[in-house]
Amino acid sequence: MVIVNGTSAKGQEALKVSNETFEVLKKASGSALAEGDVLLSLTTHQDHGWIDEIENCAIMRDTLWISPFLQRLEEECGFEMDIEQASVIQEYMERHPEKKAEIAERLKEGRMLIGGAYTQPYEEMYFAESLARQFYLGKLWLKREFDGYNATLYYNSDVPGRSLQMPQLMAKAGITEMFVSRHGRGLFDWYSPDGSKVTTYTPGHYIDFYNILAKEDEEAIKSLAQQVLFWTDGYNDVPGEHTVMPAVLNFEFIWDPEPVENLDPFKELWNNLDAVENANGEILKVRLPEIKYSTLDKFFNQIRKSSKEIPSIMGERPDVWIYIHGPSHHWAIDHSRKADILLPAAEKFAVADALVSGSYSKYPVELFNKAWESKIYPDHGWGGKGGQSTDDFFLFRFADAHAKAQRLLENSLQSLASKVATQDQKGIPVIVFSSLSWDRTGLVKCTMQFDPQQARAIRVYSKDGKEIPIQLGKVCKDDNGYLRSAEINFMAWNVPSIGYDTYYIKLSEDEGPSVNKAFHNVFENEFYRAELSDGGLSSLIDKELNKELIDPVFFKAGEIFTMKSEGNGAGEFDAVQQPEMEGFDKTGNDHTVWKIEEDGPVFTSFKYRQAIRNAVAELVVTFYHPVKKIDFDVALKNWDGTMYREYRMALPLNIPDSQVAYEVPYGVVEVGKDEIPGAAGERYKVPCSELHPRGIENWISASGNGFGVTLASSVAGMDYMDPTDKGLKNTLLQPILLASRRSCHSEGNDYHQTGHHSYSFSITSHEAGWINGIHFGRESNEPLFAIMAPQKQGNANLGESQRFLMVEQDNIIVTAMKKAENENAMVIRLYNFDDRDTDVDLTVWKAFNTAVKTNLIEEEEEPLKMNKNLLQLKVGHHEISTIKFR
Repeated sequence: MVIVNGTSAKGQEALKVSNETFEVLKKASGSALAEGDVLLSLTTHQDHGWIDEIENCAIMRDTLWISPFLQRLEEECGFEMDIEQASVIQEYMERHPEKKAEIAERLKEGRMLIGGAYTQPYEEMYFAESLARQFYLGKLWLKREFDGYNATLYYNSDVPGRSLQMPQLMAKAGITEMFVSRHGRGLFDWYSPDGSKVTTYTPGHYIDFYNILAKEDEEAIKSLAQQVLFWTDGYNDVPGEHTVMPAVLNFEFIWDPEPVENLDPFKELWNNLDAVENANGEILKVRLPEIKYSTLDKFFNQIRKSSKEIPSIMGERPDVWIYIHGPSHHWAIDHSRKADILLPAAEKFAVADALVSGSYSKYPVELFNKAWESKIYPDHGWGGKGGQSTDDFFLFRFADAHAKAQRLLENSLQSLASKVATQDQKGIPVIVFSSLSWDRTGLVKCTMQFDPQQARAIRVYSKDGKEIPIQLGKVCKDDNGYLRSAEINFMAWNVPSIGYDTYYIKLSEDEGPSVNKAFHNVFENEFYRAELSDGGLSSLIDKELNKELIDPVFFKAGEIFTMKSEGNGAGEFDAVQQPEMEGFDKTGNDHTVWKIEEDGPVFTSFKYRQAIRNAVAELVVTFYHPVKKIDFDVALKNWDGTMYREYRMALPLNIPDSQVAYEVPYGVVEVGKDEIPGAAGERYKVPCSELHPRGIENWISASGNGFGVTLASSVAGMDYMDPTDKGLKNTLLQPILLASRRSCHSEGNDYHQTGHHSYSFSITSHEAGWINGIHFGRESNEPLFAIMAPQKQGNANLGESQRFLMVEQDNIIVTAMKKAENENAMVIRLYNFDDRDTDVDLTVWKAFNTAVKTNLIEEEEEPLKMNKNLLQLKVGHHEISTIKFR
């Protein structure tokens, strides 16, 4: 930017400008902001990686930003700075522990701001508790480390997507403001369905003020003056209140440094501009708001006072970058989703074990902390320069969280099982645990090794002596027909909520009936009649509802298909990049050779394996006999990594104009109803209700034509619109299995994902309405856990069946049962997915003295009345509630 000589100091000759600029400055000088301030927040937008490998970025954050900015804070009393997220300052303190006191002082002075989240995530990439823990490792950690520093701002500068309940999570963590971009410029209160809100500012794109600084002096002045007019149209309209407008210089190190270097010269030019002269020779004395360094929270605090009314929006903003954290990084996200299920389960049973033991001394606090840190470390910066290194490290962190979750869960279950007073005369005990907050029925799988000539078969009995149908799989026998090892499958009925039940195995010489593996293309059980055809199921009739569920006009149920998928995971596009028909292939294009994989009283499964373009597809369809459930287990084998291919599984439903709904963290989104209205703005012109695919937590549901189907999914990316050129009229649910796209960084990596991939899906049918499948959707992804033949303690005194927590109301889901952060107490978090307030009856295993309602990060708010081990409380519609028990 060139500063015109003689125009930068008040009282000197007028700056010559165009008539257009003159008129803009004339309006700005007469506006409510003429005597106000431009509050300039200075930060850099930071992914963990993206502009380089993660460690190189850490060095740049240190040497190019935080260290020199801290020096400037020390030297200039008027200088202030923002840091987007807590992980950045944690990383810096590991490099410079001697700086902690200095940082604490700057925070106390109010000249430094740190965002209240741990990272800037794809919000729909995580399950509920992972989003909540963003504020444990963010805001709560900052409070502990920096003398009670109260972070009130959430930065998520880059990602064009917001999860439905994120405003409520923020509000209940004490976060009152949010900065986003890639959204139409403005200030508004973003609401969650319960009525919680967070005041949100977006400049349009976070590059906005940087672009102003890149312009010549007159154009830069005009651009900022136009924003002055924007911030006096519906804002800053309270008489007598000091007026403010925001400017955020949120730059990246790889950008041209000249605009950043122009900041102070432009600030001086603007603040000292006294008069301008237009092409007609007219001179205008200008009055412009002064640019001042500030932290962004100061803008929010004052704009609320100076504005009569702040506009509001409510709803989900579906993420336009859905491909990057699902189909483009399948192995990593698979670990993430499994850890999302197992870590909260491990916490629940670790607390239960502490309650039974009467002590938290063995509660593995540090291991849980490390597991959660790994679980939520990966942010939105997949790919980029050195992107393979970044992606590998993100994969490592998710795999680490998954492994730690498995270890923590196994340890807690073994410890609890050892305290159960099993009865040896009944047989070999199997303790079956459920981590869900309602009694549930489900499949138990456990593997048993046998001594030589110990048994030819086994029997399974309930604790009451009732024989339970079983099915052996993966059987290995010796030459005389004795079992060496086998996988035992049986249904456990009504396993207590966040509790366990006990079953017993007895050895037997009776081998039982042989299995008939003769294949017939028509299968029927109590619940369904199905026809197996080329590629998948061509018919599936719900016998209870008397409904044909499948429309086989182009796809079969479970059919695997592939399309061209040119694009990248994240970028500057305005809508999700859709696949194309070029190179289309599907397993139904060839004759399918089905075979019976397993058959017995518990389930019957059918399998095929056949070639598909660039890979081999395997599909196993399993029909359960005791319960209304069908599994589709998919494998892509020998995938050769060809770029720009995509694979999906088809579930073509016989439902025109269906109501589609899917689970999100702490809630449910109904497509066409629960999105923010219209398009998001800036470059994003597609109405949010029309964006697809979507990111889901556990399940998606479609209802219409007198029935509903719920699909539980191991993958995050899910579509429901026809991607073909066939004009299909009915609903087509499609889990997106894999997409070999690439990073949008010019030096970024390709997402080949060469190798083997496996996926699991389950469906059930029911009366129309997603509410009829919500428990199924979670049960299918959160298995029952079995401990066989635990090492029983000598003083084992737990009964053969026990629930550690019970919620009477079906619309309440418990997402966390954990040790309190700062004391030996129990914390429970739950939410109400219904649109009605609910009186909740919560029964815990032992009597507690007190119960306290807390905010999201466990800060106490309101005492509750506890009646021994029963707590009765009101939970509002769509509310997330956290309760501490002592």
